Amino acid sequence: MIRLSIIIPVFNAEKYLGKCLESLQNQNISTSDFEIILVNDDSDDASLDIAVSFTAQFPNFVILSQSKTGVGAARNLGIQNARGKFLFFVDADDYIQPNSLSEVLNCIEDNNLDILRFNYVAINEAGKVIPKKKNSSHSIVFSEEIVNGNVFLSEYLGWACYNWSFLFNASLIRDNKIYFNPTIYFEDVEWLLRIMSVANRVRSIDRQVYTYLHRSGSITQSNELSKKNKIISDKLYIIEVLKKHSLYSNNEKVILWCNGMISLTFMGILAYVTNEVPGRKDHIIRLLKNHYLPLKSYHFTIKQRRDILIINLSVRLYCFLKRKR
Repeated sequence: MIRLSIIIPVFNAEKYLGKCLESLQNQNISTSDFEIILVNDDSDDASLDIAVSFTAQFPNFVILSQSKTGVGAARNLGIQNARGKFLFFVDADDYIQPNSLSEVLNCIEDNNLDILRFNYVAINEAGKVIPKKKNSSHSIVFSEEIVNGNVFLSEYLGWACYNWSFLFNASLIRDNKIYFNPTIYFEDVEWLLRIMSVANRVRSIDRQVYTYLHRSGSITQSNELSKKNKIISDKLYIIEVLKKHSLYSNNEKVILWCNGMISLTFMGILAYVTNEVPGRKDHIIRLLKNHYLPLKSYHFTIKQRRDILIINLSVRLYCFLKRKR
């Protein structure tokens, strides 16, 4: 078995894919130790041509194909075909820091880990670093202590649920049949919740490995009404998953984390419908009032606690304050 499989869903990523793949070859581990699985999701630009050019140069590239079934399905196909002991999910518009994989791969092997989390940096399309918001990084703890997944979720993970900031033991995923939901956006939150619940050995390393590109053409920036409505519906689905998980969990801190993530997700939905889909605002407010108020805080910043207080006092006031002027 090779050491690492890197799984990359590819859909119309010709502008970014070359840099992504070059970064994966610019590593201080042997090409015989890892494979790069490119899952082409029926791209209609030059993405497939770029992928083919890399397979012609490097023996550790593999191309799989699917027909516009989405990121979750692409990752699942990659998992099913991966030969590596460990898995790393990479997005086609992002890239990896030079000579960074050896350190994290050695760390997960030497410590016999199920999951290893590492650090990342976000950039815009001009290449400028985007400072991390305190809201997202406030509760992240890069502790080298090895803990089970429930402790990691509730005490160390924070709110930045990105599956590309982890290495995973492939057997943990396959043995527990934890695959991605192929029908939703924001699948990382729901998937990480499930994988952490079965992990026994998880730790962090404060090493910047991943570079995340924040770009205007992403799903969340879409102006299509159908996609806006799907964003809302999928976030509501995630909220319901979190609610059910909290009801069945016997871990008090996991319950608190789920309630905190529900609160943060509702804060985002309320601001989104107010400015992007105002016709759904009344429905969201009724749903929140009937089933979720009062929202709860957990490891929140002062600003987040203030916003939760406003919502619990008056949801419509919060929406008014979040209107774009």
